[in-house]
Amino acid sequence: MTATPAGRRRLFVAVLVDTVGAGAFFPLAFLYLSENTDIPLGQLGLTVTVASLVGLPVTPLIGQLVDRVGARSVLVAQTVVAAIGFSFYFHVTGLAVLVCGVALVTLSDRMYWATWPVFVGEQVGDEGLDRWYSLVNVAKSASLAAGGALGAAALAFGGSGGLRVVLALNIASSLVAGALFASVRGGRTARAAVPRGGWPALLRDGRYLALTLANTLLTFAWLIPSLVLPLYVAEHTVLAVWVAASALTVKMVLAAVLQSAVTARLGALRRTTTAMAGAGFFLVAIALLASASATTGTALAVALVFAGVVFLALGETAAGPAATSLSVAAAPRAWRGRYVSVFQMSWSVSNISGPAIAGGLLAMSATAVWQVFAAFAAAGALVLSLLRRRLPPEIDDKTPRRDESAQQPATA
Repeated sequence: MTATPAGRRRLFVAVLVDTVGAGAFFPLAFLYLSENTDIPLGQLGLTVTVASLVGLPVTPLIGQLVDRVGARSVLVAQTVVAAIGFSFYFHVTGLAVLVCGVALVTLSDRMYWATWPVFVGEQVGDEGLDRWYSLVNVAKSASLAAGGALGAAALAFGGSGGLRVVLALNIASSLVAGALFASVRGGRTARAAVPRGGWPALLRDGRYLALTLANTLLTFAWLIPSLVLPLYVAEHTVLAVWVAASALTVKMVLAAVLQSAVTARLGALRRTTTAMAGAGFFLVAIALLASASATTGTALAVALVFAGVVFLALGETAAGPAATSLSVAAAPRAWRGRYVSVFQMSWSVSNISGPAIAGGLLAMSATAVWQVFAAFAAAGALVLSLLRRRLPPEIDDKTPRRDESAQQPATA
């Protein structure tokens, strides 16, 4: 049973509330910890990284929990875990408290990303997946931008005290979002009889594993604005670093503004084709950004960078919802939690390995980093093109003719 219109509105508001708090605090989290602890900066960074890895192995277990108790229960629990984890940040006096706080926050993050695609799918049904994932992306982009502005204002006017206010706001937003998620009554809240064999079926499901591989390759493009671009602009172009910061802001705004239009324009395409179009946009963006280091003219370099982020935004708005919809539609209903949790680990792979890859390549040359990131996008498109031939319309079409194919695992 899907949610009522009122329930869907509460779902949408919950996403807005939760993401505003996250957008306000997450960019300032490391600054907050550095200013409110006596832990040396290098040790602080290493501790945060190690503690963040704790949540990675539990992601599949979260998926199994979703299958057993339902996505809504896990999503509500996630908001409580997040609030408890961030509460530790108020009392960080040593490494033990810091590790506990960061580990809980990381766990809540893994819980969220492994659960929300399944939760949305339960509330809106398979035929509404693409539109609702697009709407959620709009909400997240707008809320992150608003939260970032709120956090910057609090820091500017309140200093360290402002950071504590933002932390409290983030905790409150998590709890309010949890209450709103709990009030959404659609979907399945419990699954007492989950069929056996979920993990073996997933490991034999060549199409789903290929989809996860394709998404892993594409996720590296999401790292370009925040990870690659600042260092690239500072070290390999004639531009000042503020250009990269401005470009990141523009990309976030464009992702919110363009999402609905891109979804409508590409609405007739199959999901794999839409994700391939996103990969194509990423390749155009990379070509434009790579060209910025070859010019000595400031105006031209600025134009190339901003044109590049426009195509990055187009790539995100095309590939993101399409790949997420595929991850849910291609998963057997009884095991969607397991399947989607593995799919969502693709983001963890790029987030963990991305800094080392980008840093090492930028140390070599600007050309090297763009060649490798272009290869990732092209390889992702290639895997999707091969997958397109193997997925039936019932999974790949945005308006499925029927949904029986989603009941059974797709085997190689």
